[in-house]
Amino acid sequence: MIKAENISYQLDGKIILDDFTFEFQKGLVYGIISPIEDRTAILLKLLCGIAEPLTGRITYDGVDILNSSEEEIMELRKIISFVFDRGGLLSNLTVLENLMLPMDYHLTSLSQDHKIDMIYYILEIFGIDKNVLNERPAKLHYQVSKLMALVRGYITNPEVILYDNPLSDLERAFRKKVIKFFLDLKHRNVTQIFYSTTDTLFEISDNNLVFYEGKLVETGTWEELIMSNHSVTQYIIKEHLEIGINEA
Repeated sequence: MIKAENISYQLDGKIILDDFTFEFQKGLVYGIISPIEDRTAILLKLLCGIAEPLTGRITYDGVDILNSSEEEIMELRKIISFVFDRGGLLSNLTVLENLMLPMDYHLTSLSQDHKIDMIYYILEIFGIDKNVLNERPAKLHYQVSKLMALVRGYITNPEVILYDNPLSDLERAFRKKVIKFFLDLKHRNVTQIFYSTTDTLFEISDNNLVFYEGKLVETGTWEELIMSNHSVTQYIIKEHLEIGINEA
């Protein structure tokens, strides 16, 4: 269980999160809904320790992500993965070298051949040709680059994955691959938390959190939220989300 307690965060003098408290249950999928200018996606970086809250604390099964022993924090890092909206791959390394970095760090007991086999397996899930491994990130088609960020996020078999806008810039065929990926991980009991500017993933989430001007407005399934009487929720859905056809 991931527990956020009384989290506050400011950026350039603007309140991004205001006394946020919530418990994320293991194995569920959670979506974050807010106007993009509210920059609430920073919550994802707070949950994995990339950013530090102004007040409050975040714990994983009682272990503080920032204020525990070095050994405890290192163990937490092994089970948490972050997928950036853009980038996330080092430009001076090949794709293979980028994928090997987290594997060599976290999966020290596995042979190089075993790691290569794992990479090939995940590439097949996304329908990506193995030749991409020899390329530099800058040479990749932007949609393939997006998928490679997802591959890198899952390559170490984390228990928790945090995604920043995973469907942005993707055509429908690529989106369908990502949605299937989400559903497969859900069946494997992986906790997934994402921010998105499109409605599709909210439809398959177990729970969605609606934020406005730093405050948690309400939570619920997509069906519950689109039927909500809360004026702020309806405003955000209608004015700030890309609403499309069901692609799940």
